Amino acid sequence: MKILTSTQPRFFFQNILANYSSRVSKLVGKVPNNAKLVFNDFPGAAECFELITRFCYNNGTIEVTPSNIFLLHSGSSFLEITTLIKQTELYLEGIHCWTWSDFVNGLKQCHILYPFMKNSSVFQNMLNTLLRNLTISSYESSSCPSSSNGSSFRFSTSDSSPKGSRFGTGVDYWKFDDLSFLNIDLFEHLIKSMISLHIDHTRICSLIFHYQKSKFFSIYSPVQKCKVSETNINLLSLLSGSAFSCRALLEAFGMSLILNMRAIERSKLEHFLGSRLDEFTINDLLVRGKNMAAFDVNLILRLIKNFLLEKRTNGSFVHRVKKVGFLMDLFMLEVAADPLLKCSKFYALAMTLPDFARESHDRLCHAIEIYLEVHGDLTEEQSAKLWSVLDLNKLSMVWTRLNLTRNSNTRLLPFVKQNRFKGRINRVHGKQRSKVPQDTPKFMPKNSRTFDPCNAKSLPRLCR
Repeated sequence: MKILTSTQPRFFFQNILANYSSRVSKLVGKVPNNAKLVFNDFPGAAECFELITRFCYNNGTIEVTPSNIFLLHSGSSFLEITTLIKQTELYLEGIHCWTWSDFVNGLKQCHILYPFMKNSSVFQNMLNTLLRNLTISSYESSSCPSSSNGSSFRFSTSDSSPKGSRFGTGVDYWKFDDLSFLNIDLFEHLIKSMISLHIDHTRICSLIFHYQKSKFFSIYSPVQKCKVSETNINLLSLLSGSAFSCRALLEAFGMSLILNMRAIERSKLEHFLGSRLDEFTINDLLVRGKNMAAFDVNLILRLIKNFLLEKRTNGSFVHRVKKVGFLMDLFMLEVAADPLLKCSKFYALAMTLPDFARESHDRLCHAIEIYLEVHGDLTEEQSAKLWSVLDLNKLSMVWTRLNLTRNSNTRLLPFVKQNRFKGRINRVHGKQRSKVPQDTPKFMPKNSRTFDPCNAKSLPRLCR
């Protein structure tokens, strides 16, 4: 008899295979001699079928190990080999004694068999057994004989786990690198099993972030990168937002912003990032733009929109929005030198935040100067629209005098001389004194770029 799987044909004595397989025995009686049996959907393909035939030609015996248990179980279930099914089920009763290396070997088989096994109770039981033992101090107990020479999977418990979490967070970190081989479908199943078992969300996020970074740099297809990123974003949406930090989220998914993800996943990612915009640094905002643009200004505007939605739920909104205001000033100084940046987009950056976001308009004024210097073809109406965003009462005396006395900077003068600004001009020339705004806010990192109007260059650095 010639039997074909999805990869290559095999020749067998039909009686030997039929003696153990109920499925083959039924088919043999319906086909003539020298016929072909074709199993296009045989689980595990040639590797699994070879193990099954070894079992049949060895008088119904084969050594069952963690490295072949799921191949044997899937193959015997497909061919209806009752004796081998019982043998594998008996072996799986001792799964609670498996070591970490045993589970990795088992998952490697499930990686191949996942389309066939994803709804299998045997597969789910294996995952649940692994996940339920996350708080056991030693994965290999003294009452269980060692099933392999691999290292045991050890954990430690902690009394500091949050209430409501069935499993603690004080366990040792997983050997995340050992799980990076999983395809995204199997990884998604694993994470959802962890969620259903109420494993701490912080630990689940750590695994997702590690897997995301590992896969993003190990696969080259943009389509595959999109699928991995989209799936992991959807998994994060099932978790508590307090389970991960903004920095970890940026490190894992920052590069995903340049992918052509589906609109719903991109919206979720931008919501995650936008809700924590006050935790960004200026370098986090410098995302390369499309169509030759230096920066993706549209992305930043969407992040601001998501951030402003936090006003409804966050009592410290005023403090946080001032951080974002300072950050946007630095961003505008960067993007102002982009010759492809439209005036409407630059204006939107200046106007998108509420008035109280900026205590000083010095940096905003300098950004406008840079933009007008680069974009010399703007109409007077467009220039006036940009200058109109300034509140001269928020310009420091030193900054205003500097702009009015510099010969190279006379663009502001026609707009400053409007009636509503005359009082400010008089105060600048000494009739009244005004307070100089405070130095850089305390919330900015020490290594962040700050702006000094006296030492500022005419054009900021652009990303290359």
